Amino acid sequence: MVLACHNLKKAFLEQVIVKNGSFHIEEHEKAALVGLNGAGKSTILKMIMKEIPADDGEIILAKGKTIGYLAQHQALSSGNTIYQEVESAKSDLIQMEKQLRQLEEQMQRKSGEELEQLLHTYHKFSAAFERADGYAYRSEIVGVLKGLGFSEEEFDKCVDNLSGGQKTRVALGKLLLTKPDILLLDEPTNHLDLNSIAWLETYLSNYPGAVLLVSHDRYFINRVVTKVIEIEFGKIMMFQGNYSEFAKKKQQIREAKMKEYFNQQQQIRHQEEVIRKLRSFNREKSIRRAESREKMLEKMERIDKP
Repeated sequence: MVLACHNLKKAFLEQVIVKNGSFHIEEHEKAALVGLNGAGKSTILKMIMKEIPADDGEIILAKGKTIGYLAQHQALSSGNTIYQEVESAKSDLIQMEKQLRQLEEQMQRKSGEELEQLLHTYHKFSAAFERADGYAYRSEIVGVLKGLGFSEEEFDKCVDNLSGGQKTRVALGKLLLTKPDILLLDEPTNHLDLNSIAWLETYLSNYPGAVLLVSHDRYFINRVVTKVIEIEFGKIMMFQGNYSEFAKKKQQIREAKMKEYFNQQQQIRHQEEVIRKLRSFNREKSIRRAESREKMLEKMERIDKP
């Protein structure tokens, strides 16, 4: 388990967002947080990121695990180009590459034992660089940027001059290349065309870490996730499977609840009719029986209509 939320509570004044809500995300699991507009999906992501506090409950990120978050709105103003901004996600590899180039320069000027020592260090750094896919990071950056709809001609554009949607795409690309253990994505397809959405579906499906996403695009959710976490009227429920399976299970639950509701309504009407008949007899024994049934109806836990 990479992330767990236990008994979360959050309300804004009189509006209850979530009450005693719990869910978890396993390693490598792809999950969607779904619910009506205003149900609290983005609020839950912000609570996980500690951008807003929960009123109660516990949020646990597994020890040593990293988390990355894409909010709906981005405010990039770094002065970088699109390529430079996304490339900054690979700062560790860039630093390792610089060290390798420095070692190569030093080796050209050394000989004997000093050269042997430099070669030993070089091979050590080179092996670590290769294990981290260092020799492929530039092509990976280009692949992600093109996948998100940027042409190579746009790579040198300054992020400060981009539209809000373009900045969100840059932020998404940078986040994907950072490769945290769990991705939190709030409406990641909002500013993508159909080709980019298809690319992102494939990317996330093959992503080695876990994903928790919020999206209005049910088709996108359906192709990516294997778990659906629903927030409805402040309650959280988990369903295994994609969105289609979730919708089918929800319909089955609704039909079962509707049947239960109508059965209870029928029972109530029957008892009320019996009570009217008993009272119509106007006898002490009949009235006591009617009162007994009335008390039973009062104590009955009424089922709300689904």
